[in-house]
This record gives sequence, structure tokens and C-alpha cells, in this order.
Amino acid sequence: MVFRLAVALFAVQAGFHGFTASLPVALSRAGVPDPEIGLIVGVAALVQVPAAFAAGAILDRVGGLRVFAFGGVAYLAGCAILLLPGVEPGGPVAPFLAARVLQGIGIAGTLPAALSLVPRLIDPTRRGFGLAFMGSAHNLTLVAMPPLSLAVLSASSLHGVALAMVGIVIVGLILAGVSPLPFRDPGPAHAEPGGPRHAARRTFGFAFRRSWAPLIAMVLLYIAHWGVIIGYLPQRAEAAGADVGLFFAADGISILMSRVPAGWLADRIRPVLLILAGLGTTAVMIVLLALPPTTPLLIVAGLLSGGGAGLVMTPILVELSRRSGDADRGSAFSLFSAALAAALVVGSIGGAPVVAISGFEAALLLTLTGIAGAAAVSLSDRGLRSVPSHHVQPVATT
Repeated sequence: MVFRLAVALFAVQAGFHGFTASLPVALSRAGVPDPEIGLIVGVAALVQVPAAFAAGAILDRVGGLRVFAFGGVAYLAGCAILLLPGVEPGGPVAPFLAARVLQGIGIAGTLPAALSLVPRLIDPTRRGFGLAFMGSAHNLTLVAMPPLSLAVLSASSLHGVALAMVGIVIVGLILAGVSPLPFRDPGPAHAEPGGPRHAARRTFGFAFRRSWAPLIAMVLLYIAHWGVIIGYLPQRAEAAGADVGLFFAADGISILMSRVPAGWLADRIRPVLLILAGLGTTAVMIVLLALPPTTPLLIVAGLLSGGGAGLVMTPILVELSRRSGDADRGSAFSLFSAALAAALVVGSIGGAPVVAISGFEAALLLTLTGIAGAAAVSLSDRGLRSVPSHHVQPVATT
């Protein structure tokens, strides 16, 4: 059932990642200036932050399947706008902004919803594996959909891309809702070792636990480097004649290969060991990218980037799940989603002044302070230094 949900997530996320490459390329071919393209593309991340908080409160109330379906519908609505007559690259900006707003709302709901369902579909002793597998499905969409969408764009138009993504999203929604998923009985909040023993504090319906704060802080500090990379590396590599596409391909393959082993390890060893290994790997990658770019160097950096991300993000997801209950896990994963989006905004938009004044290298190397900060937070958190509890006592039956 986790596999089926993962396939559904992969298909539904096409409503977002099907436009990650095709939309800016289509706009650029139509002569839209880079600042305007940046605004259109960046709107989704800006919307994702507040939308994630709303999605968390709703998740805790109505459950993951309904929010997952709502996110898919938001993607379909975004595609429908791009399919309207007269909506063409180079034309009015408003329809593209509206489509990106809906895509930001969609990703704010679908990924946290899918992650929140995993603990109720799998035994607690295999939670790390399940969450890593779900994360791999999301990452696979990022790897597969951009080249597919570019091929469709070259063969037809942005309308063709939107129509293709509509079909894929509908398949994902059907997979998620074709028959009931066999959820575990959550039982009492204290049934799982290390789980929360009291209700979370809520503000406007959104739950928050203090134990989540270090994990969210690490996401913010760690992911900022990726905002700098996606915002400024492609044009720097192109100017040097290096193939930046191979960097992203290597990154995607590496994170897919590292996710599940990292999840298996996260069920068995101290999370801090995986996190520190991933942070160290990422720091090496950042230093490599600060050198004059060549294609071989970008491939090596991509492999290190994906491997480091798998080692860092997987134990954070597992620990976030352990520190939440079925009543508030939606808020926990929505906060994780909001932190991802906020970090990308900090790296891409916040890094713009540094890039303008001191260059890409300075902005990228500055993110090493975030890597060091994330390492300090991981070392200061007692829960991350503890060995996970594997053995859950079975409930006696008569």
C-alpha cells in the first residue's frame, strides 16, 4: 500500500514538476525577460509557505487522503488556466501567476499529506524505510518530469505540456482513491516508544511542538544552499561551457540511490551520525561548485549533492514523524514543507544582493555557515543522539 501511495504521489506531483523546466524555457523562447520569469517561477515557493500552514491545520482535521486529493485538484486547476485560449508565453502575465499560485498551493498539500499517511500504513519499526521510499517517489518526479515536459514542449507547445500533466495527475488521483488504504489503528498517543504523551499546542488550528523546532531549523539552515544553486548555477555553468543538466541528473540519481538505504539506517542507528555525514558531504560539494565549473566537476558535485541530501533529510523526516502523533502529524510535515520553501526563497531571492555585489562563489560559500549551524543544532539535540527504539511490544490479544 505504501508502494501504491508512492506511485500516486509520483504521478500527482507531475502537476508541479512538469512545469519546473518547461515553463521557464517556454517563457524564455517567447522573449520574456529573466526578471519576469524569475517572478513567475518564484511565486509558487512564496505561496507554498503560508499555504503549508493552512494545509497543516486542515490535514489534522480531515486527514491526509482528502488533502492529497485537494492538492491534486489545485494542480488540475493550474493546468486548466494554462490551457485557456489566449494564454500563451509572451502574453499577459496574470494567468501564469495564477497558475503558479495554484501549483504552490498544490505542493503545500500533497507532499505533507502523503508523508503523514505513511506511519499509518507501515509498522513503526520500518517507518524510516517507508518515509524514505515516499521521499524517493517525490524526488523521482523531479528527475523524470522536466525532461519529459521539455520533450512535449518541443513537440507541441506549453498547452501540450499542460494537457499531458492533466492526464498524469488524474492517474495519480485514481490510484490514491481507487480503493480504501488499510490504515493501522493509531491507538493511544503513548503506544509508540518515544512518541508524544500530550496534545500539541494549537494556534488558529495549526499544531506546534517545541521538539519540532530543532528539526525545522536544520531544514532552513541546510536547504538555503540549494536556493543559491537553482537560482544562479545554470547561467554560470552555461557561460563556462559546462553541462549543468548533468549536475541535476547526477543529483537526482544520487538522492534516489541514497534515500532508501538512509531510511533503513535511520531505523537502526543514531540520526545525528547520518545527518553529520550528509552535512559534511554537502560542504564538500559546495566547495567544488565554487571552483570554475567544468562538466566532470559538476557531475561529481551532483553525486555528492544528492547523497548528502538523502543522508540529511531522511533522518529529519523520520524523527519529525516520531515526535508527532496521528492527531498533529499533518502540521509537522506541513511545517517541514514550509521550511523547504522558505529556505529556497532565502537562497534564491535573499542571495541576489550577494551575487550582485560579490558573485556566485561568495553567495554559495556563505551557505557554509548554514551547514555549520545545522551541524551545531544536530549535536545539541538529545533525541538525535539516541539510538531509535526498534522493538515495539505487541498488543496482547485474547
